[in-house]
Amino acid sequence: MKTNNLISNFHTHTYLCKHAEGKPIDYVKEAIKAGCSALGFSDHCPYPDSSWDYCRMGEYEVNLYKSMVEEAAIDAPFPVYFGFECEWHPRYKSWYKDFLREELKSDFLVLGSHWYDVDGRLEYAPTLTKKELFGYIDFTIEGMSSGLYNFLAHPDLFLADVSNIDSDHLACSRALIQAAIDLDVPIEINGYGTFKRKIVRAGRDEFIYPVRQFWELASDMGARIICNSDAHFPKHTILGCRNAMAFAASLGIKVQDTAEALGFRSING
Repeated sequence: MKTNNLISNFHTHTYLCKHAEGKPIDYVKEAIKAGCSALGFSDHCPYPDSSWDYCRMGEYEVNLYKSMVEEAAIDAPFPVYFGFECEWHPRYKSWYKDFLREELKSDFLVLGSHWYDVDGRLEYAPTLTKKELFGYIDFTIEGMSSGLYNFLAHPDLFLADVSNIDSDHLACSRALIQAAIDLDVPIEINGYGTFKRKIVRAGRDEFIYPVRQFWELASDMGARIICNSDAHFPKHTILGCRNAMAFAASLGIKVQDTAEALGFRSING
């Protein structure tokens, strides 16, 4: 149980993903200053033959990533964990299990469901049509059901560009939240969205994500809710998580410390 102002963050990227800055040591240094109880690195995972390496590390960089995390952990006053954020696709199940988890000995894997295959095209979750959205939700639930992932990142990402959340969006939200409850998979309030543009919903300026209606529903349904930074810049290492926690507090939502929820050791116990 957390007894001080130190918090854990298990969603941290590095320069290797091509859309973030800094090495693991830079994030550890910031975490020390900002008050951290445990830090998990979860950069976007590589794929066979370095597919899509314009937005993630290539397969050839994975050992560099692991060694940098291990080096950054040496003098850290808190536990540092090594992991990956992954998309879901059944054809890569053995890659996640046999390579990322077993061969590389990852401490944890995160399901970040950003993309959905529509007729052979990968479409970004916030841009999906209503018809496509129902398939995306089923696909994401399939990923959670695989047993490979420790938590679901930004489950409300599909609502990021939605200004009028209607009954279909709420039905999708309920299905995703209920699956997380049934599978005992924690879902993440993602702090990175608090640094992005705002959107008008119900006449008020809100974050594109986290999405108020989604998280009120998740809280009411009894989901296990955690907060992470999704840090792409060292200065956001802990700040993003604190922003996510402030968002939850503003809605009266109870959250679990991430390390505690995932069963990992931290300074707090």
